[in-house]
Amino acid sequence: MKVFVVIGLGQFGKHVALSLQDGGGEVLAIDQDERRVESIKDDVHQAVCMNATDLEALRAVGAAKAQTAVVAVGENDLEAGVVACAALSDLGVAHIIVRAANELQARILERVGATEVVYPERQMGEHIARSILMSGVIEQVTLSTGQMVAQVRMRRDLVGRTLKDAQLRQRFSINVIGIQRKHQYVDDNGVNQWEETLDGNPNPDEVIQEDDVVIVVGSQAQIELIARND
Repeated sequence: MKVFVVIGLGQFGKHVALSLQDGGGEVLAIDQDERRVESIKDDVHQAVCMNATDLEALRAVGAAKAQTAVVAVGENDLEAGVVACAALSDLGVAHIIVRAANELQARILERVGATEVVYPERQMGEHIARSILMSGVIEQVTLSTGQMVAQVRMRRDLVGRTLKDAQLRQRFSINVIGIQRKHQYVDDNGVNQWEETLDGNPNPDEVIQEDDVVIVVGSQAQIELIARND
């Protein structure tokens, strides 16, 4: 089982800790605020109220066992973020993800051991903007390769065409890995009902329908080209 350390249990840090735990990880959550620690202690492997800038204290609670650490205090307290990051690096934690507010903070944190810097507010803003601009993209996930898996409602000129005729791979470098479609049926009481099905291996002769949700893999730019934008 992978071991994770999350330092700083504000809204961002708490959600990261809970998501890692729910995903099968073993999470050590740390904060100096006892109320924050109390609020999460029953939902993670271990929650500790302590000063995360103390190298020996981190060693004592087992932080050195972690493969990945998330430092979620840097934006509000750069000094604490810098010292915690340096301490984790000294403990040999291989992957240290640190929250930052701007590029200057990022450069400082990288110099003391951060291997990845994230900007949660900026990234959320960009995500919301993309959602507004691309009304056809319902949900998307970025893969480690940089490619994206997205649920897309196709633009109008592609509706009514078969997957083969749409030439999504040839024209847009897009791979279709599934189609979600709603079907209407009559139940035992004679009432019209809807059910949703997923075809995980669609035939090239499958016709793209108006309300289909097509699951695709491709770059952000290419997905923008095929998504409905009205």
